[in-house]
Amino acid sequence: MDLDTIIESVENTGYLVVVVDESNPRCSMAADISAQVTKQAFGSLKGPVRMVSAPHCPPPFSDVLKDLYMPSKEKIADTVKSLN
Repeated sequence: MDLDTIIESVENTGYLVVVVDESNPRCSMAADISAQVTKQAFGSLKGPVRMVSAPHCPPPFSDVLKDLYMPSKEKIADTVKSLN
């Protein structure tokens, strides 16, 4: 992961709008990116970092439930729309 480029982008734009990860929201890449950006570029952020991830529970085995469990285009779009 090129964290330096992410931090540079946040410092230039003031935004790290949405981090998307299919993993559990805790101890995930999205959580790590959010934490590192908040730690290293907090003064540059114009708003909170938002994460879209799977829920904090074991993944289901059912294909129907897996579709509900994983981040979807709709969840990502809803998160982006909520920033306005």
